[in-house]
Amino acid sequence: MKTMNWKIRAIVPAVFALLFSGVLFGCATPKKDWQRVGDYGDLSQPAKANMTRNQARPHPEATALDKALPEMTAEDYEASGDLYLGNKDYYMAFVQYEKSLGLKPDNPRIYYKQGIIFLYIGKHEDAVESFQKMLEKEPDQAVAYQGMGTAFFEMRRYDEAEKHFLKAVGLEPALWKARNYLGNIYDFQKNFDKAAREYAEAIRFRPDEGVLYNNLGVSLFLAGRYQESINAFKQALWRKGPKERAYNNLGLVLAKTGRYHAALDAFTKGTGSAQAYNNLGCVYLLQGEYPKAAQAFNKAIELSPSFYEKANENLKKIQLEASTK
Repeated sequence: MKTMNWKIRAIVPAVFALLFSGVLFGCATPKKDWQRVGDYGDLSQPAKANMTRNQARPHPEATALDKALPEMTAEDYEASGDLYLGNKDYYMAFVQYEKSLGLKPDNPRIYYKQGIIFLYIGKHEDAVESFQKMLEKEPDQAVAYQGMGTAFFEMRRYDEAEKHFLKAVGLEPALWKARNYLGNIYDFQKNFDKAAREYAEAIRFRPDEGVLYNNLGVSLFLAGRYQESINAFKQALWRKGPKERAYNNLGLVLAKTGRYHAALDAFTKGTGSAQAYNNLGCVYLLQGEYPKAAQAFNKAIELSPSFYEKANENLKKIQLEASTK
């Protein structure tokens, strides 16, 4: 299972995905953490686990713990589950939540927490079921709709994801991660202006998140609004969050607008000198400037012999492209 995450966009022309090494392009994502909303927790990211609701069985450690403690209430089991969750023992957390539900089956908070665990371990259908159970108890819980939207998004059922994210932000406009997902969906649909509006609205509620400015920059780039895109990537670099993608996306837009020296500087800050020259060579190659591309690829090899294989592949592409002209 891939890591659960909320999406950070990278510019994705298909040819760039083939030419650029590293993590420049493609719809890759950072960790999907969950903001604190009301009483429904701030859950850290679990690791991979093969578990369904029916597979959660008493653990020997849990049994020993229960025998050593006085009779526990539903709230005690929930608190115990939260402690296991904080220590990244997700199986045990789930078992404790099941025990809490056994004593107090009408607690919607537990269904939410179990839904989040299912999301993180890739059991998306089970996650949907848990969030639905929460909504049966509290029909207007925006975080449950956000969770269901995330599950459908991960299953690539984007129409259903969009419907649930829209319901979530309709109930709670400040759910900026739901808006970020909506932006991703509208990017997939090539509705870049609509995507940009969602990212901008997310930024209004979370102005310190660099990932949102990066994603806004991608949408603006794809809409052909290059200077606005450059400004958004620069904003991303001034905020918290990973910088590599923002630098590389910025470099691509700068190169697209003919500012090659500035592009090389951005690529270098994102990935280092050798890969920066390889990336610049890819830009030249796509533009048909084969001598400049070859010069850049050779510079990449000079700076890092270990980079020889990738850059040499790109030199072969130059020869192939030139031979077909």
